Amino acid sequence: MTNPWPSVWSSERCKVHDLQDEEGNAAQQLYERSAHLPIWTGQPLKSSYIRDVLNGNPELPPGGCRDRLHVQLAELKEEAQAANPNEVGTAAESNEDGTAAEPKEDGNAAEPAALIELYRGYPGERDLYIGLFAVDPSQRGQRLGSELVEGIIRLAAERSYHTVRAAVDLKNWGALRFWIGCGFKEAVKVSGDREHGGDAFARIELACRLGGEAAAR
Repeated sequence: MTNPWPSVWSSERCKVHDLQDEEGNAAQQLYERSAHLPIWTGQPLKSSYIRDVLNGNPELPPGGCRDRLHVQLAELKEEAQAANPNEVGTAAESNEDGTAAEPKEDGNAAEPAALIELYRGYPGERDLYIGLFAVDPSQRGQRLGSELVEGIIRLAAERSYHTVRAAVDLKNWGALRFWIGCGFKEAVKVSGDREHGGDAFARIELACRLGGEAAAR
């Protein structure tokens, strides 16, 4: 059995917590602003993604169970908000999924900076799988995504996971640079169309090996 994932954790600039019902609209808007473009995946964005998660009907890996899925929101800490003018970044991290920033709706709640979907124990019992990692376009170019990934790797190592994995669309060059730069340097799986073409799509699964697993290779 995998170790439980924390419902609340922090990085240097962010507070991360499990998605709550009242955050559904903000989370769905962030997903639609930030998730992978159909031109890279061949699939449309899912208008019911967050609703399905909150209703207990999320997409799961083969043989998966809901108890192992964690959908979390990251928000900037107050001191980070004060230091951050909330401008759109232009560095490599801004290419992670390629969408442009859109005006945000006014509201009293803090706007989420990132949306993270994690699954414990896939494909192996000691693997942690990042199913979705979406940083708000207005927060890119500041290494916020890298900081959050570093936090995920640290927590995974503390919980005796052997690898952290993430699947990346092969046409998404910015995301490939991002994940390789975060230490996901081992290709473990390729899926999708077998032949290259404008209407063909494929994904590569990258792994970051932790602790003794990394040393043994």
